[in-house]
Amino acid sequence: MILPLLLALVQSGPPVPPRAGEGSTLDPAPSVAPAPGPATAPEVLNGVYLIVNEEVITLGDFYRELRRRGQSVTNEDERRKVVQESHAEFVRSKLMTQAGRDLGFDSARVESLVDDDLRNFIEDSGSASNFGADLKAADLDTETLREQRRDFYYREFWLRSVDGRDPGVSGRPYVDRFVRPGRMLFQYRRQPVEQLFPSTIQLQAILVTAAGAGSAQKALELARALRERALGGEDFGELAGKYSGDGESRRQKGLLPKGELSRVREAFPDFAEFIDGASVGAISEPQGLRVEGELVGFVLMRVAELERREGAEFTDREVQKLLRERDLKALGELRRDLGVNDLYRAAYIWPPEARAPRSKGAKPEGPAAAVSAGEAAQKP
Repeated sequence: MILPLLLALVQSGPPVPPRAGEGSTLDPAPSVAPAPGPATAPEVLNGVYLIVNEEVITLGDFYRELRRRGQSVTNEDERRKVVQESHAEFVRSKLMTQAGRDLGFDSARVESLVDDDLRNFIEDSGSASNFGADLKAADLDTETLREQRRDFYYREFWLRSVDGRDPGVSGRPYVDRFVRPGRMLFQYRRQPVEQLFPSTIQLQAILVTAAGAGSAQKALELARALRERALGGEDFGELAGKYSGDGESRRQKGLLPKGELSRVREAFPDFAEFIDGASVGAISEPQGLRVEGELVGFVLMRVAELERREGAEFTDREVQKLLRERDLKALGELRRDLGVNDLYRAAYIWPPEARAPRSKGAKPEGPAAAVSAGEAAQKP
């Protein structure tokens, strides 16, 4: 999927398809699009990559997880880079999943949420047979997908218990999300309003692919025709749902996640001038989209929502609401970081040098540094 990849600068993850139960954007639902490129490099599948508490992770488990995330491994350089970028997050995810299972939630509740997810995915695909084809293209089966969704919910239960959104089975006796009024007033006074409340924008997009239209010229002609139809009064979302060449944007009727205006501008530099001068309802001219230098299609953008706050008084209830949400977000992130650090301290992780949490892009040690094509990690 092309547009979600561009949104990496806008938010922490790609748009999330509908999920049953209590939704969250902390962990995106698994994509069922095929991973880019064949994994042609030889893989060692029976070596022990990592042990996290009592769970043994083989090299095969690790590389299958990478493919699930759409990361291809076609040569040794790619292998080393992917391992470096993904090792710390892989361990962190395992620890949170295990901690969620240890909370003691009713497994029947989790299975019910997973069942609801599968029904939603089938509905998004149009039919059970289409869904099966999507799974096959992504090198997944139904049981593997179910296990991924179970892991997601257990992580989510743990996160919500730790940051105070939910009491948890044996955690806080009440939902701890209180922010003192004095704290809000302090935050209001210490920063300019434009820093407290940056302008936000939500865009709608239609991607007309050259492959789908038959050629780049035909894609440009179709994009221009769709723009004229939208300017003439047709619903942009309906047009996106019918014509967009990106499956995620079709399902979302072209709506992209809302983000800070400056970050959205950086994510879509070709639309920077349009975004700077746009008003709600404005529709851009089609702009070419290139992937690795190749023209793959043309994108139309529409401003669905735009919020600019020029000034705000502390007595305004909306201002206090935004201040509270901002403080709770920071508090939640702090609690989650402290909780993850506690998990690391209490965990058994082999090899020992792999246990310390590292920032993204940090040089890995242990198995992450030792993995090479045709070479298995040594068992303990």
